[in-house]
Amino acid sequence: MTVLDLLLQIVLGVVFTAWVIRRDMRRAPPDRLARSWNDASFWSAVVAFGPLSIPVHFIRTRRSFAGLVLGLAAMAAVFAALALVSAVLDAVSH
Repeated sequence: MTVLDLLLQIVLGVVFTAWVIRRDMRRAPPDRLARSWNDASFWSAVVAFGPLSIPVHFIRTRRSFAGLVLGLAAMAAVFAALALVSAVLDAVSH
């Protein structure tokens, strides 16, 4: 069950991170969208760094302390969701 848990954590880490960043990009005005990653860089960051790429995205697009705070909050939410999934899988397997 640990291999399945690991694979699910990796996949969900990529999916949740991509969802958060893409959701922010859909709502972004043109000036913020121009500072966001292109598709190749986006997927490279999401796959390589997972939720750690969220604050970088928010800092890049907002260029402010508020961007850092929003990015850290979104990253914490993704980590919390991943921990919840792990806890549920652990509870189900025992």
